[in-house]
Amino acid sequence: MADEHGGCYYSNMKKLLSCPNIRCYRIAEGTEEVDESAFEGCNKLEVLYLPYTMSDEVEERLLDFLPENTGNIVHWDRPYVEEVLDVNDQWYDEEDIIADEYGVQYTHGGRRLLRVSSMAQIAIGKDYRVPDGVLTICNDAFASRDYAYKECGEEAPYLVLSAPRSIKSIGDNIFGVTGEGGRIEIRD
Repeated sequence: MADEHGGCYYSNMKKLLSCPNIRCYRIAEGTEEVDESAFEGCNKLEVLYLPYTMSDEVEERLLDFLPENTGNIVHWDRPYVEEVLDVNDQWYDEEDIIADEYGVQYTHGGRRLLRVSSMAQIAIGKDYRVPDGVLTICNDAFASRDYAYKECGEEAPYLVLSAPRSIKSIGDNIFGVTGEGGRIEIRD
């Protein structure tokens, strides 16, 4: 049985037989085992998500046969969050990024606010209107404000984010750890 990305499993989905050669892959929930040859030819794999159904022992064995370029292994302790709502996921396809006039970067068709480049932080100033339809603001989205303003010899101003009611998840540390910080106002 194959998933939508080309990962092949035994018919009961309990064992991964082969992983597709993509940057980021989530092993299907319910999978408990991984074949030793599952990652042969996976030279693009950088991030691998392990489902809560996989034991720590299986995860330890995985380390022996993962490609060297796999830099991040995430073991979930509960069912996966829908990808668009995951505030932790910083892995994305470059082609999927949309940037607005300020340099605020979105993925998943504009439904996920990923981050703001440090120099774009200055263009934003003291307030920013998150567009309607955005569902997620990722961890550390505006955290580079402090760095950007320090480069200009200034203190980062307090930031007010006007967010739509569509917001379902907001990450940690979105305003950074130093500076003035900010607040989120949910609009109708």
